[in-house]
Amino acid sequence: GVLDCYAVRGNTATLLDYKTDRVNSAEELISRYKVQMDLYAEALRRVKGLQVTRRVIYSFALGREIEV
Repeated sequence: GVLDCYAVRGNTATLLDYKTDRVNSAEELISRYKVQMDLYAEALRRVKGLQVTRRVIYSFALGREIEV
């Protein structure tokens, strides 16, 4: 996968990944993508020296953001 977006403030970052999966609940997306989001956070830490403080999925199917 490829990280869709991240926002930086100082030495911290928020991850934002857009998902188009057709799901019925936020829990489905969290279950599918938590490991992926953790890997993105680790990559930002290693490559950019950023501490990720928020991981967010935006679900088009549910029409809302989901904290991971």
